[in-house]
Amino acid sequence: MADAAIRAVMELAARQHGVVVRHQIALLGFNAKRVATAIDAGWLDEPVPGVVVTGSAPTTWHQRTMMVTLAAGGHAVVSHRSAARLHRLDGFDHAGMAVVEASVSRDYRMQLVGCVVHHVTPFDPCDITRVDGIWCTTVARTLADLGSVVRDRRLVGRALTAARRRHIDLERLRTTADRLQRPGQSGTGVLIRLLDAIPFEGRVPDSWFEELVGLCLADPSLPKVVPQFSIRDDAGRIVARTDLGIPSVRLGLEAHSRQFHFGPLAEPLDEERDMAAARCGWELLYLGWYATKCPAAVLRVVKEVVRVRSCELRALTPTS
Repeated sequence: MADAAIRAVMELAARQHGVVVRHQIALLGFNAKRVATAIDAGWLDEPVPGVVVTGSAPTTWHQRTMMVTLAAGGHAVVSHRSAARLHRLDGFDHAGMAVVEASVSRDYRMQLVGCVVHHVTPFDPCDITRVDGIWCTTVARTLADLGSVVRDRRLVGRALTAARRRHIDLERLRTTADRLQRPGQSGTGVLIRLLDAIPFEGRVPDSWFEELVGLCLADPSLPKVVPQFSIRDDAGRIVARTDLGIPSVRLGLEAHSRQFHFGPLAEPLDEERDMAAARCGWELLYLGWYATKCPAAVLRVVKEVVRVRSCELRALTPTS
């Protein structure tokens, strides 16, 4: 079986998650008769007319998404939740997000079992990219589309935070949303509202949990809250960084999340950082994920701590 044409087919399939189309392998010298023979022999299969998979390749989510784009012959790209998974955006980057979702040109009709299809106007080239060898919508276009299919707006917010951690251009996100905004397009409105609600300028929080806590603390009666605040010693060296800082009372707020803080490796680093902050006169308050479930209670606790810290600092200040 191992002639040059077969090797070429297998190498191409390996680059495409085990999927090829007939016209591709025909160019490699693998004609229809040879395809039929390979299918009978069991080392090729044709689950969709014109789309062939190798029998040795495991059926994976990536294979299913690749199959959609190849079956449409350039008329479809992976989009919405599937594109969010390809881009590894928070809330979508897991095996449980098994939906296969694609956007197809309005004038092209495609029906694939197990695939959610959106018929859309032709894409602008700037809205398309390739991830893991699969054509899909860009991060900006994906974020603009997500709100139309995801009911839980917090999931879209988590995806936006993931994009911000990668230093995506917020102006580009807004420009994309404005360009796509039209009656009946709910996803762009969701993205625009999320962009409008970003509470802080500067460095993006390290996790979605921190942003949630930041929203809880967006109270005008509190002193200025600074995200990702760097605590410096008397020599100006950075000794610690706190998720949210209130410099006027030397209070740091830590949005403890299981992903970013918990674990045997993180704990000693946290303790060392806490000691360094304490030597500089700072107190760190750990809010925890539970705190975001009751914003009013969190605000009351933080306000009380701020009041106590203010009294302590005034007591330490020499009077003239």
